[in-house]
Amino acid sequence: MKKKGLYSAIISAILFGLSPVACKAIVGQMPSSLLAGLLYLGSGLGLTGVVLRQKLPVYDILKSLSRRQQVNLTGAILSGGVAAPLFLAYSIRSGTATEVSLLLNFETVATTLLAWMIFHEHIGYRVWIGKFFIIGASILVLFTGSEGVRLSISGLSVLAACFLWGIDNNLTRELETIPASLLACVKGWTAGTFNVILFIVLFRSPVTTFQVSGTLVIGALSYGVSLVLFIHALREIGAARTSTWFASGPFVGTILSVIVLGERPPGAYWIAAPLMFLGMFLLYWEVHQHYHQHERLAHSHLHEHDEHHPHEHDEEGESRKHDHAHIHKPTDHTHVHWPDIHHRHIH
Repeated sequence: MKKKGLYSAIISAILFGLSPVACKAIVGQMPSSLLAGLLYLGSGLGLTGVVLRQKLPVYDILKSLSRRQQVNLTGAILSGGVAAPLFLAYSIRSGTATEVSLLLNFETVATTLLAWMIFHEHIGYRVWIGKFFIIGASILVLFTGSEGVRLSISGLSVLAACFLWGIDNNLTRELETIPASLLACVKGWTAGTFNVILFIVLFRSPVTTFQVSGTLVIGALSYGVSLVLFIHALREIGAARTSTWFASGPFVGTILSVIVLGERPPGAYWIAAPLMFLGMFLLYWEVHQHYHQHERLAHSHLHEHDEHHPHEHDEEGESRKHDHAHIHKPTDHTHVHWPDIHHRHIH
């Protein structure tokens, strides 16, 4: 497996897994629309500096998008940036951090099923077995509590957010021509602005400066930096595998809810935890290899000189990652690979 994609997914998961606990501990009670809006505005604000430092031709990049890419970008913003955070913010406000963290594992199910059914991403048997262990463990924890079997409104809200993020993840994977930092920045500003305006129009509840600033900082890290790393992982190892590794984030959030907030999850969680790790361990050893064809392709993206980028550069360009327009010649070969931007074939 591509190690950089794997590490990006795990670090992204840890940063995102911190958000329910951080919001409970730092922000406290806040209307759902304002919480969602400030989290994404924090993401947009933080990444604006990154985009400016990278000196990206923002207008030219967005103007060059095809109609299909414009539709995908709009869908990703509406599903993952506008709607999903509203559902999650409601869950954070009304449920426990443990409940929210555990149920976030269902995002991996939605992402994988959509990647397989709609985008025809190859899903090996190790991925399906890994999903079985991870989701089975989540269900075990979810439905084993002191009050017996129940399905709370806040729990349903998390599931809705997970489904919407599953749509977002698969649409975002198709936007490989947009730099990850710019894509996350655009989603942050648009989604954040929409939800803050929604709060102003519908609620106007009093909030403190500390709550606002704390939410912005959480958003910059748990939504901004996390989303950039998540997009890098999507492009390296595909939606299904990225979402599976991302399932480690809710586990981190649950541990912190116990340590920081003093919550006490059901004892079945400690049985389920090794099952989650087993699911991710199975994915780590997955190998996908077969004879395949590459058609002629002209595009621009961040790359190194691997087997798909054999063109010549000066000495400095040969040894580091760089971004420029280049052409891939038609190639037929066999090698271990994952559903990155050069391997989007149908199975």
